[in-house]
Amino acid sequence: MAKPILVTGFEAFAGHNVNVSEQVAKSLDGEIVRGHVIRSLILTVDYEGSNRVANMLGKEEFAAILHIGLAANSTHPRIEIKAKDILDFRIPDNGGRIVKDTEISGSGDIDSTINHNDWDVESMIDSPVVSNDAGEFICNETLYRTLMKIEDRTPCFFLHLPLSQNDARGLALQCLDRMLRPPCIDVGAGAIIRNGKFLAARRAQSEKHAGWWEFPGGKFEAGENASNCLIREIKEELELDVITGEMIGEWIFDHGEIVVRLHVMECFITSGDMKLHVHDETKWCDGPDEVDWLGPDRDIAEAISARLKHHHR
Repeated sequence: MAKPILVTGFEAFAGHNVNVSEQVAKSLDGEIVRGHVIRSLILTVDYEGSNRVANMLGKEEFAAILHIGLAANSTHPRIEIKAKDILDFRIPDNGGRIVKDTEISGSGDIDSTINHNDWDVESMIDSPVVSNDAGEFICNETLYRTLMKIEDRTPCFFLHLPLSQNDARGLALQCLDRMLRPPCIDVGAGAIIRNGKFLAARRAQSEKHAGWWEFPGGKFEAGENASNCLIREIKEELELDVITGEMIGEWIFDHGEIVVRLHVMECFITSGDMKLHVHDETKWCDGPDEVDWLGPDRDIAEAISARLKHHHR
């Protein structure tokens, strides 16, 4: 059996009749994400609750751990990537405990075990923000105590929810999907620009994704950045010498088995006569709809053509 996913929410506290995190966590119980079944657990808002998952970790293993809690003053959901080594309660917890300006362990802050840079956060449901401040109350304490006990880099972080949002459940499922998907592979994609047009190249019949159009480029090799990668790849694929210009942007594309982060840069030909090795045709394009693009490349073509039009004003 695949390891389960653990999702926790909290009971109501501080005069609230309900806690959105409890509702969301309960609604996820039994759902399946990337082959793992979700198990929901509602924590008490006190010392025992903050230690509950940490105490389970010696005996049980999870594919991922998502703690969810309420951030009543937030306007956006918050992806908490750090647990602070501090407790400073403004109000008592549900056990009547009040802790002022006290370290939890004295060992310092602990980072969450997710790589949020692989997450394309800006395209996620309800516009979450990445936060380094999980507060000084039970939410932060729970995350801290859990992270202290994680030894195998099990992905774990805290999702703070505002009092209301459109689709908190959908966001939680999206977070779990990203926690469990493979790490991004970094790939350079070159927008070769000449006379206000950009180059599209069609993949040859012998290649994977034959017949689809793309921007030339390929995987980063060890130690490369986008610029080094593109200079090398365009030389290999097209026999052109290029220099790179500005960064156009990054696009993350989930192919299921692999996730690709495309680093798109302007490229300008300095010398060479084009010869095709992995492509069978090229086209200089004015806009995004002149060829059948592979994967996210149409979005990239749209961004490039908008940029070229803007520069030509």
